[in-house]
Amino acid sequence: MPRDIRIVDSMTQPDDATGTTVITGSHGGISSGRYAASLSVSGVVFNDAGIGRNEAGIRSLPYLDDLGCPAAVVDNDTARIADGVDMAKHGSISRVNDIAADLGCEEGQNALDCAVTMHDGDIEPVSADADTDLTEVELDGGDVPVWAVDSIGLIAGRHEGAITIAGSHGERLAGEFETYVPTEIAGITLFDAGVGKDDAGIGRLATMNDRGIPAAAVDVDSAHIGDAVSAWEDGVLSHVNDSAASLGVEPGDTPQDFAKAVREDRGA
Repeated sequence: MPRDIRIVDSMTQPDDATGTTVITGSHGGISSGRYAASLSVSGVVFNDAGIGRNEAGIRSLPYLDDLGCPAAVVDNDTARIADGVDMAKHGSISRVNDIAADLGCEEGQNALDCAVTMHDGDIEPVSADADTDLTEVELDGGDVPVWAVDSIGLIAGRHEGAITIAGSHGERLAGEFETYVPTEIAGITLFDAGVGKDDAGIGRLATMNDRGIPAAAVDVDSAHIGDAVSAWEDGVLSHVNDSAASLGVEPGDTPQDFAKAVREDRGA
C-alpha cells in the first residue's frame, strides 16, 4: 500500500522510497525511470525535459508501465526541472502512461493532483527485480580519460581529472547548497533538457564556471537524454559556459569536439 507522497529535486536523493508516490525534478528519461524502479516506488511524476529526440525525455513512462507503475511527466515550460516544489505547485502534466491514465491521471492536470490520484490508486510498489542498470563506461583512456555516465549521480572520486559525458539534465538542484559534482573533473557535458522554464535546463553551466570547469549542454533534440553514450555519439552542443568558450568550444560543436578541446588545454 502506498505510504505517502514525497517531493524531491532529484530521483537520486531518496535512500528509501518504497511504496511512496514521488514528485521529482528529474527528467523522465530512462535513467530516471531506473532510479525510480530501484527505489520500489508506487508512482512517480517527472519533468518531460522538452521530450527530445525519439521522445527520450519520457522513456520512463513505457518502462514503468511494463513494471506496473503509474508515471507521468510535466511540461518543462510550466515547472523548473530539478525543483520538486516548483513541479508540485506549477507543473502541468504533458503525458501519462497507461496505468496512470487508468487511475484518472490526465494531460493538463496539476502535478500534485496527479500524484494524489496515483497515491489513491493503491498500487503495489515496483518489484525489486526490475532492470535498473545504468551505464558507466570509459569511452577513451589516456592522461585525461573520457567517461560516459548516464547520471551525474554516478560521478565519484574515480573520475577525478576526467572528462564526463553525462546523461543528466543541466540544472543545479533547487536544494543544492554545495555542488552535486563531488570531485574535480576536467570538464562535463549535460543535456539542456529543452532549456524550459527560467532557462533551468542549463543552470549548472554557471555553477561549473564558478569552479573553473568547462561545461556544455547537449541539445535534447540531438541525442537521447538519460543516455550518455548517445550524447557522445550523436550530440550537438546548444550552450557552453565561459570556461568552455575560452577553449574555443561553441554551440554546434559535438561532445567529442569538447573533449578534444579540454584535452588540448590540459596538454594531453
